[in-house]
Amino acid sequence: MNIHDAELFQAIVQVIKNRRKAERIIQRYFCDKIIIVWKTKDVHRAANELEVALTESEAMTVLETLHYQHNPQYGLRWEDLTTHIEDQVLGRKLNKREIKRFVERDIITIED
Repeated sequence: MNIHDAELFQAIVQVIKNRRKAERIIQRYFCDKIIIVWKTKDVHRAANELEVALTESEAMTVLETLHYQHNPQYGLRWEDLTTHIEDQVLGRKLNKREIKRFVERDIITIED
């Protein structure tokens, strides 16, 4: 079985409580399609690359806006995230300590 998103699969198994039934449902649904998942963590990472921190709500709004504006001919690119964050002047500037943690240890800053 080729599960395209393990988190999705686990969420379905928790609700259905029967792994085999969940696998059948997912296989039937995804027999002619795939999913590509963007998470708020991706948005936070893009923001941190721009040296800003977003709230979880701002990150979700970025995803929702980009989904609404999505053109399937072009897809969604990393540049779309960073451009949207810059154009909308979202987030607050990271301090030097946060930038260092991100660059040296890959620790993402999320605004509370």
